[in-house]
Amino acid sequence: MDQDQPSANSAPQPPASARGSSGPFFGIIIVIALLMLGGWYFWQQSNVESTADLPLIPGDEVSGEAWVPPTSNSDDAAAIETELEAMDMSSFEAMMNADVEATDAAL
Repeated sequence: MDQDQPSANSAPQPPASARGSSGPFFGIIIVIALLMLGGWYFWQQSNVESTADLPLIPGDEVSGEAWVPPTSNSDDAAAIETELEAMDMSSFEAMMNADVEATDAAL
């Protein structure tokens, strides 16, 4: 009766069809290739969009704002204070109010 039970030392053998299966390997390769192609596509699209011309906004033809006086690159506190005192905020407020009115009129 002891012969009917398998011995503790013998491990079950996998079926012959499972040996040498390369399906999971090729599946992983295909997934990696698709991820690489998708990354390349999005990278190309981001390069195309960053080099596109920006749309023209009416009133932005001049370089810089009229209400901002010329500034220096100095980090000196006195130079910064002088630039702040020279800034005309009433022109800035008038421009912002005009923008708000134009936006309200468009709505």
